[in-house]
Amino acid sequence: MKSVSMLRHGALMAALLLTNATAWAEDTLARIASAGELRLGHREKSLPFSYKDAASGKVQGYTVDICLQIYEEIKKELKRPDLKLKYLLVDGKNRISDVKDNVVDLECGGTANTAARQKEIAFSHHIFVASSAFLVRKNSGIKTLDDLQNKKIAVQGKTTNENLLKANERTFNRKFNYVSVDSTLDAVNALAKGEADAAFADDAGIWIPLTRLGKSMDDYLFLEKRLSVEPYSIGLRREDPKFKELVDRVTRRMIQGGDMLTLYKRWFSSDQGTLPMSIFMKEALRRPSDIGVEQIAF
Repeated sequence: MKSVSMLRHGALMAALLLTNATAWAEDTLARIASAGELRLGHREKSLPFSYKDAASGKVQGYTVDICLQIYEEIKKELKRPDLKLKYLLVDGKNRISDVKDNVVDLECGGTANTAARQKEIAFSHHIFVASSAFLVRKNSGIKTLDDLQNKKIAVQGKTTNENLLKANERTFNRKFNYVSVDSTLDAVNALAKGEADAAFADDAGIWIPLTRLGKSMDDYLFLEKRLSVEPYSIGLRREDPKFKELVDRVTRRMIQGGDMLTLYKRWFSSDQGTLPMSIFMKEALRRPSDIGVEQIAF
């Protein structure tokens, strides 16, 4: 009888602990209302998604603009037009833990929404889809990966992108000649100088240094074939359905109403041209989804 009583006591304590933990996790909007501020986690130099402008010191970017729309929705939801916005710097190492540990309410960077990360935090709908892409000169005659056989490809060494190239060689019996570089900027520079026939990196990562080098998109093109896909989303704490519903309400409205497309054109356009939208990004703007995936390699 004593053991049964102890078991019941243990079960009751466990239930109480679970209830308290759930109540804490579901309290994001209440915490924001109580503190009078929304804490927005941003990156230092994750252009054009989330960064601090060196000249003005202003936090800005594609993802930040989406988070600002969420901030406006929170003010309406709480009937708090006086709600403050506090920017907190996060980095690649602590961005997930800062969401889990209640340091920030939203993680507004360029973070891949993966199945593994969904075990730690929740995510909004996909706001961007990055893909590993080949950039070539339009006049090169290169249209497919088979055209890159024995050609020189500039890629940052010891990265997942280099591994993707090697895996593609093994799978399809291709042979690439590697031009190892230290950064995506160097890869684009090698292509521009004629030291490589193609540059291989994330499409957004290629587009930024290309425009900064003053190269026109009219002279270059991305091959249609992509070797990986990674959807980006905004991070928030798990087990908080009310807060997630608010975040999803905003991102879904922006996707379906065309505001996300407008932001894309704003942040991924320059005097040198616009980053061509991949079929994966087009799909994200057609069908809102928050599904966490692993890096999809082809």
